[in-house]
Amino acid sequence: MHKIKVRYADEQGRTREEVFETRSLSELRAAFNTKGYYILSESFEQGSLAERLRDAFTFRQGVSVKELNEFTKLLRTLLRSGMPITDALDVLLDDAEDTQLNMALRQVNKDIREGVALSAALGRHSDVFPDIYIKTIVAGEKAGALENILKRLTEYFASSIAVKRKVVAALIYPAVLLAVSTLAVAYMIVAVVPEFAGLFRSLGAPLPLMTSLLLSSSEFLGEWFWLIIFALMLLVGGLISFSKSPDGRQKIDAVKLKLPLIRDLEKNFAYSQFSRTMATMVEGGIPIMDSLAVVIDSMENRVIAMRLAVLPELLEKGMGFGNALKSIPDTPKMMVRVIMVGEESGNLGEMLENMADHYDEEISELTDMITSLIEPILFLAMALVVGTIVIALLYPVLTAASQIN
Repeated sequence: MHKIKVRYADEQGRTREEVFETRSLSELRAAFNTKGYYILSESFEQGSLAERLRDAFTFRQGVSVKELNEFTKLLRTLLRSGMPITDALDVLLDDAEDTQLNMALRQVNKDIREGVALSAALGRHSDVFPDIYIKTIVAGEKAGALENILKRLTEYFASSIAVKRKVVAALIYPAVLLAVSTLAVAYMIVAVVPEFAGLFRSLGAPLPLMTSLLLSSSEFLGEWFWLIIFALMLLVGGLISFSKSPDGRQKIDAVKLKLPLIRDLEKNFAYSQFSRTMATMVEGGIPIMDSLAVVIDSMENRVIAMRLAVLPELLEKGMGFGNALKSIPDTPKMMVRVIMVGEESGNLGEMLENMADHYDEEISELTDMITSLIEPILFLAMALVVGTIVIALLYPVLTAASQIN
């Protein structure tokens, strides 16, 4: 959730200024348009340092994509058997735990029994159900094909989960290996190196620069160990807080797009997400203009999302979807060609789905390559560091021994 200070004019033209909490700027703007308010200015509120640190170290239990997917599959199964929506929800919620999703569904069930449509009831819990979920349900209700829409949502969630697992698997293994290597080197410097300090003093010979630096590092780490750990915790907390802010997230995403290998992985994941989400909404019968706002807002890389944010404006000027994409810098040429073919053939949703599958294959190949490359690189780096420490410790001893001989 973001805190946004908004200066706006209400229906009577009176100017007001308030701070609102919202998931996204587009969601807040849509709410203001519905009420007939006119936004004069808007700015993100950062909050105090204490609040940001508290948010950084607070782990909130939200609704995972996996949990939402399991609910959607079960709901579709019950609806296929001919069960009414309220009875289906009763079955799913019977003796269910009080998770965030289940508590929201209990209220949804109550609202439906009072005559509220399913999509409207879900829309009252935007912190649980994402925009793509709600708007796709709206399209399913209008077309009278709720079961088919739920099937498309389960396929979308399953594909998203599979892609994220591949990306996480590619990044977690190197991170764990790096952490273990760092801890091993730190242990050697803090626990092993001091054992040689007394020996070096007894030799009384001048020490090489490499050995002197190693002893100084060991002494510094041993003396200030807990302060360094505390400083690292503050640094990690600050980075997490920074990454949660809109500006911080955008800057981090920009850095990702400049790193070798990570850059390609990030681009493929972003365009896969864009293509699959767009395909799900277009195949669900949602107009392209309405779909784009949801798709762009749901993209995880905000730098690429900001580039694509001009699409609705270009489409309003009369440009085709493919030509609009072509005018945006760094848009993959193959993606533009595929979408143009989809527009001309009338199979845009299917072509977008194929495009997403292509990017998923690219992600799979990249993750395999990253995993195969990173292991020998880290082992080589570890060998160089440990070898340097061993040489720095043994060189003065061997030099002294040769002088004695």
